[in-house]
Amino acid sequence: MDKLKLKDLKSPKQEIRKKAWEEVINIIKSGYYSNLLENRGFFRSLLWFPLQGVRDDAWNHLEVYKMLTIEGIEKTLVANSDKIKISAWEHVEELLKYELVPKEIIVSSRHSFWRLLRSYYPTIRKKAWKLFPKLVELGIIQPSDKDRYYEFLSHKKPSVRIYAWKYSLDLIKQGFITKENILNQIKYLEELSTKESNIKKLAVKILSELK
Repeated sequence: MDKLKLKDLKSPKQEIRKKAWEEVINIIKSGYYSNLLENRGFFRSLLWFPLQGVRDDAWNHLEVYKMLTIEGIEKTLVANSDKIKISAWEHVEELLKYELVPKEIIVSSRHSFWRLLRSYYPTIRKKAWKLFPKLVELGIIQPSDKDRYYEFLSHKKPSVRIYAWKYSLDLIKQGFITKENILNQIKYLEELSTKESNIKKLAVKILSELK
């Protein structure tokens, strides 16, 4: 670890972080990485790091977390911060692939994901809804969750409601919901198509695809 300075993994400069992560991988490949194992807590903390670039780099190196057998990652799925939670949920597929978090724990944590669908932050809300069909496909969102999804179709906030409708077509194709049940609530989509806004344009488009 002569070349590696662990603190470089949380540098504000992307190039410094990139070189540090490359060095981590080289050390692991060499087979002599007992010093890295002693710093598991530090690596785990990077997944919670306030600076998004640092956090993203950590999440993009989950193979390292697998090799170092780092535990406690499941706590990110239910973190208090929406920004940390969305990072975790966007990498659920990799968490499963590397067996870092058992599927049953991810499924039991899904109540925390539902909150992201109505997050205060528009970007996080958008990312969460984009992820929704994938979580259905992976079996994380369960058939028993349908009623909770249907409630979003009439959500009081147009900026939340429109996303539920936007992904309804994908969810119909997946067999998660039926077109019949969607059409029973179509008035809530029609409401969004009456006022001039970017939401109106999307609502009109979705209406034309549903009918």
